[in-house]
Amino acid sequence: MANTGKTRLILSAFCAVLALCLMAAPGAAAEHTIEARSNNTFFPANLTIEVGDTVTFVNVGGFHNVAANDGSFRCANGCDGNGGSGAPGTGWSFNLTFNDPGTIGYHCQPHQALGMTGTITVQTAANDEPGNLRFATASASRLESAGSFSVSVDRVGGDDGAVSVSYSTSNGSALAGSDYTSTSGVLNWASGDDGTRSFQVPILDDAQTENDETINVALSNPTGGAGLATPSNSTLTIGDDDDSAPAPGELGFVSSQFNAGEAQGTHTVTVQRTGGTDGAVGVDYATSDGSALDGSDYTVVSGTLQWNDGEGGTKNFDVTLLDDDQAENSESVNLALSNPSGGATLGTSSATLEIADDDASDGCIEDATTLCLTASNRFLVRVDWRTVQDDTGPGRVIPFAPVDTGLFWFFDANNAEILVKVLNGCAITNHYWVFAAASTDVEYTMTVTDTANGLSQTYVNVLGERAPAVTDTAAFATCP
Repeated sequence: MANTGKTRLILSAFCAVLALCLMAAPGAAAEHTIEARSNNTFFPANLTIEVGDTVTFVNVGGFHNVAANDGSFRCANGCDGNGGSGAPGTGWSFNLTFNDPGTIGYHCQPHQALGMTGTITVQTAANDEPGNLRFATASASRLESAGSFSVSVDRVGGDDGAVSVSYSTSNGSALAGSDYTSTSGVLNWASGDDGTRSFQVPILDDAQTENDETINVALSNPTGGAGLATPSNSTLTIGDDDDSAPAPGELGFVSSQFNAGEAQGTHTVTVQRTGGTDGAVGVDYATSDGSALDGSDYTVVSGTLQWNDGEGGTKNFDVTLLDDDQAENSESVNLALSNPSGGATLGTSSATLEIADDDASDGCIEDATTLCLTASNRFLVRVDWRTVQDDTGPGRVIPFAPVDTGLFWFFDANNAEILVKVLNGCAITNHYWVFAAASTDVEYTMTVTDTANGLSQTYVNVLGERAPAVTDTAAFATCP
């Protein structure tokens, strides 16, 4: 469990309940220091580290030693049984490398009764993010003559390791065997794969005039360390052939503003289909110059996004950003949707892509709609919202004292809608972390930008859905 010694003496004492063995520390191992002080305390008394990390114990004053509560080591001028002496003394230092997870209690033998104790908690390294699994949409509608539903499942928030999830149908108002065929199975992803998986739910057509009927679909039993994200349950609605009018839905940008840094290389713009999935539909997209110029700030792009019959959810296109070494203001690209097909209508059909300069950043400058987080104002946060009445607006900042945490309101300054914080997790996962919680079912797009390099992360809540918590511990690989 531990390697030790003032010159990295090797601790190798075996007993019936504990094995301490020499192991090579991983390349990313960290080093920590615990001081034994003249006021008969260890500082810090409680320390959390990762497997493979090394702790240096240093006597900065007083007559002390360090002894494990379970008797696995006793050290001061080296360690007992390894060429050193664990007897109490002054002016010593030694190292221990911890290669197994667990909790190790320790104490100073002369001063244990005075409270000179401590604990080291060794955790498994947390750099991998297997991600979460969720349905692409919380609901879908098809006519009973359509034959089947195609249900999509996304892997979000990480792609480390192989993962899987089970799916199954159950009766809502529709009955298995007469309205649809019961379906269940397992979807699998390989390590590094964050693509979409889908399965079919067969619909059974009949000649009866009846009301719309529903099927419940659920995800369960995620493996490989993956979790379930919202929505993990979806409702499929079967429309009657005879009386139901097709509902091809509405196509629109998920937000009226997207944010990116010019060093990002590309930025993904998301378009969603809501309000119906009947029939195959499509929409044209195009970019044009705002204050940003084609060829010098970005590359113009256009094309068509298409959804199959019964397919809801989102489609994306990428805008290529051109980095330069000029210090300049943020610049914008105009985004537009046009020519919806298949009976679909347009929702939010125009938006802007704001490109932040990364060449001479002075950090974030806070204003009524801009939140600056961390002590150096490094991270910039903005929010845009949209209601079911298609009202839109920016989230507004509520003054708040902590430098890592902030609040936004949408409709009333006394009613906070979103709490967001950016934390420095560099010592743990070599990333900055983004956490957020919202008490709303309003559509919102929250963009967090690292002004040190212009990189951004965007978090979207679907209109009408309860906002899921954001726990992104791999948000920015931009340490320090």
